[in-house]
Amino acid sequence: MSSNKPFSAVILAGGQSSRMGQDKALLQLNGQSLLAHMQQLALDSGAAEVLISRNQPGFIADNESTQAQGPLAGILAALQHCRSSQLLVLPIDTPLLNPASLRQLLQQANASASYFSNSPLPCVLPVNTALSAQISAQLQSGQRSVKALLTMLNAVALPAPTTELLNTNTPADWQQCLAVVNHGSLYA
Repeated sequence: MSSNKPFSAVILAGGQSSRMGQDKALLQLNGQSLLAHMQQLALDSGAAEVLISRNQPGFIADNESTQAQGPLAGILAALQHCRSSQLLVLPIDTPLLNPASLRQLLQQANASASYFSNSPLPCVLPVNTALSAQISAQLQSGQRSVKALLTMLNAVALPAPTTELLNTNTPADWQQCLAVVNHGSLYA
């Protein structure tokens, strides 16, 4: 089942990777970088365009006024480049996600927002000027929580998939991810 309307995807890869000790986007998974893996995941899910929020040359950087303010700053910067009415937000550090689960998020979002019940990311957001204004206001008030944004948007919470939301923030998390990948199909 695929989303009926075109959507954009943004990969949030602008973090410091301090707990990992190295750039998470460059970690290797099945012979490709995690960044390339997540781009392919977005395309396999049906994204019409894939944006990359990464504070490095050649990518979408946070706005000067919102630098180092976390995922919301990356989402806000990406919204300025988005050409669709829906935005699938993918964190770089959830490589076990699969296209079927992401398509469920897209289907449930319809004209609103959606996420998995135990994790604010990934999520689907409606692309409009009100969303940009809401995120800007949150950041200006010091509120950097994606979950708070989803609550304000009355986002639909879907049941979470079992292992897909494994967040790879540390070397131990990454080893657990590799064990899952190497002992079964990634898209089983």
